[in-house]
Amino acid sequence: MLAVLAIYPVTVVLGLSNTIGYHRLLTHRSFKTATWLRVALTFLSAQYSGAPMQWIGAHRVHHTLSDTEGDPHTPAKGFWYAHAGWLCGTRNPLLCVLFAVSGFGLQVRIAIVDVLRLAGRRPPIWRAMTRDLEKERFMCLLDLPLVMTACFAAQVAIAWLIGGWAGIEWLWFVHLFLNNATWIVNSACHSNGVGERPHATRDQSRNVAWLALLTHGESNHNAHHKYPRSARHGLDGELDASWAIIRVLARIGLATDVQLPAPHPVKPPLPQSLPENA
Repeated sequence: MLAVLAIYPVTVVLGLSNTIGYHRLLTHRSFKTATWLRVALTFLSAQYSGAPMQWIGAHRVHHTLSDTEGDPHTPAKGFWYAHAGWLCGTRNPLLCVLFAVSGFGLQVRIAIVDVLRLAGRRPPIWRAMTRDLEKERFMCLLDLPLVMTACFAAQVAIAWLIGGWAGIEWLWFVHLFLNNATWIVNSACHSNGVGERPHATRDQSRNVAWLALLTHGESNHNAHHKYPRSARHGLDGELDASWAIIRVLARIGLATDVQLPAPHPVKPPLPQSLPENA
């Protein structure tokens, strides 16, 4: 029972490490924070999202070429391709679903990519979009081949030592839940007929209110594409747990230079006004 109860706080903390850390802090530079917190958020998110520069590089390309053929998870190739097919290299809905429910499928992909890198067959092209992160030793360390695979192997070993097969099942569910909570933003929040589009953008991004709790506010996606650098995605009062945490961090001095659109000020600190579609 204790293991089941632990799933909730673990998935919340790890999920927020991605939405606040990988996404709003590292990818869009929506705020600044202390080095120790930046490292902690990065390390936690890496445990299921993979190396930060690979994740951030793909996401920056997504914003640059959103909903076009150049978008890594373009919805033009179908809902399931945008959800998981772009990671396993197929548009076949059944194979995409199988990958999505595999739990550890992303970790297998990470290992395969790293082996191909070591063989000289997969150059780290994502680094073209992450020159700013190359200045940080910790980011470069996590981007080395097989480092993330070693982290996953450590997770499996710890889960086995604690609970045997039950521990492995617990770890599988955590990965399954967290990965799909991330991927659903790529699929559902770019699908016609789902959610709302209160802001005019050059893509088909949408706000999907019923996913806000699951995604910690990331499903306020149309607002995010309107103001990509904004630390707040729920601009009109929508549920946005990630912003709530960032706001607390700002109050206690751990989040500075918080970026928000001009009509949505926060104190302290005073945010900078952002241009639309920055």
